[in-house]
Amino acid sequence: MLKRLTEAEAIEALRQGGVVVFPTETRYCLGCRAADPEAVARLQSAKQRPDGKPLPVLLPNVRSLERFEPETPLLGLADAFWPGPLTLIVPAFPGLASAVTADTNMVGVRVSGHPVAVRLAAGLGEPLVATSANRSGEAPTSTAAACDAAGLEGVSGIVDGGEVSGVRSTVVGFVEGDLRIFQEGPISAERVRAEWARLRGD
Repeated sequence: MLKRLTEAEAIEALRQGGVVVFPTETRYCLGCRAADPEAVARLQSAKQRPDGKPLPVLLPNVRSLERFEPETPLLGLADAFWPGPLTLIVPAFPGLASAVTADTNMVGVRVSGHPVAVRLAAGLGEPLVATSANRSGEAPTSTAAACDAAGLEGVSGIVDGGEVSGVRSTVVGFVEGDLRIFQEGPISAERVRAEWARLRGD
């Protein structure tokens, strides 16, 4: 059984390079500082994740992405749908551990709408890796009990935020001059494309 952490304990564990399990509105996630290569390596070990696969990142708020000034037209979608289950694939910004981008020079980012994830990201105040809290190839987790049973080793503990939906976020990028929806989740492709058209004045 994973150690239960308060939010303050989880933030401190993250600051010290630990790996923490916490809820987002979509699923429970393994989290660590995205700028800490050793912490990212511990997270990958806990997940038994093969090298070469990028890791998604949570940000404290929309403004935190704007400060990095990524060269992408997708910021308008962030304003429209964040906080929420929309991941944007954008050019990687400085300071990320190389394993986060897996040498793709791109990173998937979002701002979660779950109150626990919001407070952890805000308390940490920097990009936070957030990948599903399960071993690679196994089912995502939507409860703390499922995380207990997932066989995750080397983590500092879990913040129990109750049951979450268990679905995947919608994933959007910009490829060859056009919007690309890589994965459809709670935010439908229709809604994303309608907002994209509005932003472009189509």
